Parts: sequence; structure tokens; C-alpha cells
Amino acid sequence: MHTLNIACAKFFAPFRRAAWRAALIAGATLAASASTSQAQVGLATYADDKGYINVKALTCAQLANTSQDDANFLGVWYSGWFNGHMKRHAINIQRTKDGIHAVIEYCKANPDKEVVGAVEDYVKKVQAGQ
Repeated sequence: MHTLNIACAKFFAPFRRAAWRAALIAGATLAASASTSQAQVGLATYADDKGYINVKALTCAQLANTSQDDANFLGVWYSGWFNGHMKRHAINIQRTKDGIHAVIEYCKANPDKEVVGAVEDYVKKVQAGQ
């Protein structure tokens, strides 16, 4: 009987190690995803009692906490606002999409900044040819 237990233990050992490794990998993956994910909130969360968002005061943390659709929506609004100030009446769709993506990524890395500042910095880089 003792020999049978040893034989079973040797036979099942690789399966236990594999299960243990899988559990460790799954646990590490879950921990990593939990630490990087944030609860997303709708844009209306940042609106005043009349439904307006003060876009000059919106922070990068607030932008980063919205859904991708809301962040893209705001990005298009900011693009139009800045282009209006510069008296431009055309849009380069791909450049605008790239700019919105760059600003969103900047905001994720710099949550304490204001979105207006992030957009201004991006516009200056584009104007400087960077």
C-alpha cells in the first residue's frame, strides 16, 4: 500500500505543480488588472446643476476616469475649441484622432494636470514640428 501511495504521489506531482503555477499566474494577473483599472464615470458627473462642464477646470484625472467614448467626445470638443481660436475651418481627421489619443495618454500619466494645459502642450508640440 505504501508503494502505491508513493507511485500516485509521483504520478500526480506534475499536475499539482502545474495547477499551482496556473493559480499563481491567475492571481498575479488579477492583481495587476485590479490595480490598473478604475471605475469609469459619465461626463455628467462633472457637470454643474445646469448640466454644464467647466472645460477649463477639468482635470486629467477626470478625463482619464471617463469612458473612452466620453474622452474621445471631449477630445473632439477641445480640438474644435482650439481650432476656433486659431481661426481654422478644417479638420484633419487622423491628426485629430492622434492628438486626442496623445492627450488622453498624457492625462493618464499626469492626473494632477488640467486638460486645457495638456491640449495646449500638445498643440505647441505640433506647431513646433515635433
